[in-house]
Amino acid sequence: MKSVNLLSVGVFVALGCIGCRNASPAKVSEVPVKDTVMVRVAPPEEKIEQLSISYRLLAVDSNKEWISTLSAGDTLNALLVLNRVDKKHLLRQDTLVVPDTFAADLNVYAPFPDSIATLKPINKIIFASYYAQAFAAYEHGIRVRWGPVSLGKKSTPTDTGLYYTNWKSQKTTSTVDRSWVMEWYFNIDNYGGVSMHEYALPGYPASHACMRLYRADAYWIYHWADQWLLKKNTQLAAYGTPVLIFGSYPFDGRKPWLSLNEDSTALQVTAEDISQLVAPSLQLILKRQTQRDTVLLCRK
Repeated sequence: MKSVNLLSVGVFVALGCIGCRNASPAKVSEVPVKDTVMVRVAPPEEKIEQLSISYRLLAVDSNKEWISTLSAGDTLNALLVLNRVDKKHLLRQDTLVVPDTFAADLNVYAPFPDSIATLKPINKIIFASYYAQAFAAYEHGIRVRWGPVSLGKKSTPTDTGLYYTNWKSQKTTSTVDRSWVMEWYFNIDNYGGVSMHEYALPGYPASHACMRLYRADAYWIYHWADQWLLKKNTQLAAYGTPVLIFGSYPFDGRKPWLSLNEDSTALQVTAEDISQLVAPSLQLILKRQTQRDTVLLCRK
């Protein structure tokens, strides 16, 4: 779902988010989840050992009764996050990946590293993995948030590469279809109308090139990321927060998270991976960061 700011550009065509189901053939267990371990992880402020979590696949049809009993809590939250889906679409899945441990701290399921030394000079940056369908936000190399996303579907993919957060709106509508309402919207491509915003996560890439987010994640990014700075309301004075979208998605194959039962590290993005991704753009990111700091200083 897209919308564009007409403040500094002409009229652009904006695209809306629509979805199509992605089949996911996989070996599925018919065994109920009654034997799944239920535990709580210590709060984030307490030091805990990294959990070793294993996964299995479950057919939704065979477990609808159990799934339907879930309400807000660790078990439901873990299922939603791991399957890149919202509650409305949970029972519409054919297969779910289920952990042997349901953790209160969803950081134990994060596919991104806790810290990345090479990112320390960067004030803020957001990464989005097309393969893992997940984002992570970092401050000076420390991961401060992560969550699932729904990027562009096969026919309207999200272009990978370096973006910046531009302008934002608490609520806006698509210029293609006025019924498409996007809340906690943050534009990252003013000419193409690509943005990050709250919208349905159906468990696969379904957007029209935007980055769909859970409402809580979209709200958080809306308040955390920086808008561009303009001079005379028309010209760019400084860039916002860098956003790097990378990787590719197997549109004609199995959903990547359904491989976790065979390899619990299947979605992992290493610090070395991120460092290599950032390397070609690092100097540009730092240059634009310095430019922004200078503009803000002059405006005080």
